[in-house]
Amino acid sequence: MTCAFLFCFAFSAKATHQRAAEITYSWRGGNAYEFTLTTYNVPNAAWMQRDSLLINWGDGSEEYVPRTAWQDLGDECVLNTYKAIHNYASTGTYTISMEDANRNYGVINVPNSVMVPMHIETELVINPFLGYNNSVQLLNPPLDRGCVGKLYLHNPSAYDPDGDSLSYRLVTCKGQDGLDIEGYSLPQASQSIEIDPVTGDLRWENPVIQGEYNVAIMIEEWRYGVKIGSVVRDMQILISHCDNDLPQIQCDEQYCLVAGEQLDFIISASDLNGDNVTLTASGAPFEVAVSPATLTPESDFGLQPRMEFLWNTVNAHIRNTPYQVVVHAKDDGSPVSLTNIKTISIYVMAPKVQNFVGEMQGHDVTLSWQRYPCPNAVALLIYRKAGCDGYEPDFCETGIRDGYQLIATLNDVTTTTFTDPNLPQGMAYEYRILAQFPDGALGIVSDAACVELKNDSPLMTHVSNDSIDLVSGHVVACWANPKEIDEQYVAPFSYSLTRVLDGQTSIVYEGVDTSFLDIALDLAEATSLLYKVQMRDARQQLMGESALASAVMLSISGTNEEALLSWTEAVQWFVDSAQIFKEVDNHFVKIASVTNYTFTDTDVESDATYRYYVRTFGHYTLEGIMRPLVNYSAIKTVRIGHEDPEEEFSYVLPNVFTPNDDGYNDVFEPKVTGADLIVGARTVIFNRWGNILCDTEDPFIQWDGKNKLTKLDCSPGTYFYITEITYLAPTGEEKLHLQGSITLIR
Repeated sequence: MTCAFLFCFAFSAKATHQRAAEITYSWRGGNAYEFTLTTYNVPNAAWMQRDSLLINWGDGSEEYVPRTAWQDLGDECVLNTYKAIHNYASTGTYTISMEDANRNYGVINVPNSVMVPMHIETELVINPFLGYNNSVQLLNPPLDRGCVGKLYLHNPSAYDPDGDSLSYRLVTCKGQDGLDIEGYSLPQASQSIEIDPVTGDLRWENPVIQGEYNVAIMIEEWRYGVKIGSVVRDMQILISHCDNDLPQIQCDEQYCLVAGEQLDFIISASDLNGDNVTLTASGAPFEVAVSPATLTPESDFGLQPRMEFLWNTVNAHIRNTPYQVVVHAKDDGSPVSLTNIKTISIYVMAPKVQNFVGEMQGHDVTLSWQRYPCPNAVALLIYRKAGCDGYEPDFCETGIRDGYQLIATLNDVTTTTFTDPNLPQGMAYEYRILAQFPDGALGIVSDAACVELKNDSPLMTHVSNDSIDLVSGHVVACWANPKEIDEQYVAPFSYSLTRVLDGQTSIVYEGVDTSFLDIALDLAEATSLLYKVQMRDARQQLMGESALASAVMLSISGTNEEALLSWTEAVQWFVDSAQIFKEVDNHFVKIASVTNYTFTDTDVESDATYRYYVRTFGHYTLEGIMRPLVNYSAIKTVRIGHEDPEEEFSYVLPNVFTPNDDGYNDVFEPKVTGADLIVGARTVIFNRWGNILCDTEDPFIQWDGKNKLTKLDCSPGTYFYITEITYLAPTGEEKLHLQGSITLIR
């Protein structure tokens, strides 16, 4: 008994009774960082002796770091600050940690807590490609107390000096050697205990048993979608019995404004029990280096405390994530003072580009706008969509909505013009422009610039399997007359139709009709099929020609459980939807409608044969042209096998690439599974007018966006490809035909 007594006395004499701790850091240049270890202790003799603590730097070294400051916070809690600079030898990911004995006696959710050390960790990522990093700074100390049966709230008020995106989650408290504490559990709640992953609000609804509890909050930093660091705060929460109620906070939870505008609002508080309330606030707007926000007064105390928030925003405040202000209202109730919080999100948005207009010049569209006023922008992004319906962005909305295609990224933000070349006639387009900032933040989108291209050449409208006789596979090609014919041309007009069948070009029709039934082929046997038409006047002057338009090219493969259908249609009109037809009891019936280019039929049986075709619907965006444009594929047959292929083969081509030498997406290339099964390949890439830009037998294509003849860069825009791959399947060689469009963006 005497030995046991002496052991307990000796242990308690050295125990520091750690209540909370975290490690943060600031970049000091190169690979040097200044680290700050913050601890919250019960004041006792052991705490007084802790004038330095051992920090493991995560690179195989450790160091005793001196205490640089301490402060008695009252309520049996002392704040300690330890600081040191450490220089890392190289880039990498480092876990910085501190472990110190010991936690309080009797922590309810930490078994045998007085024997369990506190271990905290912080992650540092040194990656020059992401940029050097400063960790979050936790502006709100973990001092808030709670009561049984009453909502408990806490927010660490994390401020990131770099403006990185933050996420929050609860993690298991750690003990000796950084291991999760055996038997640890989250505090018991009558409903739930959780943390908001976006705001960082810890919400415990509601404590069940009085006592001491520990939780650990991990705050992770994200830059360009990559984790760049994290900080863990291990904190103690004291729960007592009381009849007190949380004070109430009066202010909105979200504000949006454009950089350069002033934000001015009142924050106030009150208490249902008539207690006095101390009102304070913390957060990023008060910490920014340029034009920080102010509170008047900085804090207030009384029955109806109030403060005025004032922030004159500037361009430097534009960022991708909202600024957070955490408001604290603490009453002076007895026996426990309760604290309520409210997290305010403030979005500082980049202004829209002004006076954005478009002008048609032949087949080109020239866009112009007023010089952008924010020099900290890194790019102007130009978007385009077919048709012109327009929209007004909602309040607090930035960026671009779905349905627009990025056609240009202008890195010189002083630029005020851009030309979109070689557009197909017969279409209307809507353009938008907006600014982008270093952290990925996007500005408010500009007003729409709508342009209708001159309709002065014939337009292909149909390249379709003959709907009257789908089995024959004969192709109906149709075109529309231009609506705007120059007075220099003399009627009557005639047409010349060119067919490109599996890469072979021939003129198949000359005459005055605007349609042609091509009976010399079976669409089901073709691997690629395109048409274009030229128009001449009575003196045989060329009046114009259409762009190439393809047939609906259907491919089908079968497994023992499903039939996989995919199709392409490289055309100038807008394809809205497709219907899939399947032969059932010697009749074709519609089995699905889709808005993409694939469909999987699972209603099949092994060792059975099925037939399908696809019907597509589309339209030109100019008025006066037939709509919908209905086109049919060939009828294709598939036999459903007993087994899947021994080795999976897939070959998928992207629809966008960016040959700008940034090391990402610089070439047009496929994603391939089972590349060793390929025994033959050919890809032809051409522009709207049928000029071949790339012709390769490399199955990986590797087109760099240059014209194969001139070796010059092709201009941004839409191009077309035909790819045929021969590969080994379980039943022998099979061919995969792909045909579609690729958008080149610089």
